[in-house]
Amino acid sequence: MSILPETARVRRMEAKTPPPMRRVLHDCEKRSLSLEAQGIVYKHLAMGKVPLEIIERAIQEAVSLCGLKHSSVDGPLFEAIVDAVMDDITFEIPVSPLEMAYPSSSWIC
Repeated sequence: MSILPETARVRRMEAKTPPPMRRVLHDCEKRSLSLEAQGIVYKHLAMGKVPLEIIERAIQEAVSLCGLKHSSVDGPLFEAIVDAVMDDITFEIPVSPLEMAYPSSSWIC
C-alpha cells in the first residue's frame, strides 16, 4: 500500500468535489415540461453555459405558456423560450396574475 504525496491527495479530492447545489424541478414544472424539455433544463444546468437566471426565467415562461395552451412545452419550444430570454431578459409571455401563481422550485445543497 503506497501513500500518496500530499499534493496528489489534494488534487484527487478537488477533482471529486461535487457542485455545491442542484436544481430539482417542482411537480408543477414537470407537468409543464415534456421529458425532452426537462432533459434540456438539466443539460443546461450541468453544462453551466446558460446563466441560472436565464434558465429560471425560461422555466417560468414555459409554465405560463403551458397554462395558456393546456399542454406541456416540448424540447424545441423550450429551446426557443431560452433563446428569447437570452436575447431579452425582460421577455415575458403575457398571462393573468392568477396563472402566474405556482409553487416555487427546489434547490438541494
